Amino acid sequence: MTQVVKKTDKDFRNNSAVKWNFTKFLIDREGNIAERFEPMTSLKKVKEKVEEVL
Repeated sequence: MTQVVKKTDKDFRNNSAVKWNFTKFLIDREGNIAERFEPMTSLKKVKEKVEEVL
């Protein structure tokens, strides 16, 4: 996936705009964005953050 993103946007790590529909947002119980995960983020890291917010 990272190779595909690099081909389309070489500066994807420095650009905060959501360009891919695979970007994930973790929302806390108050409705605030607790974390943002880019398409290349491992699901292990997503799971760890979800468990932290719980």
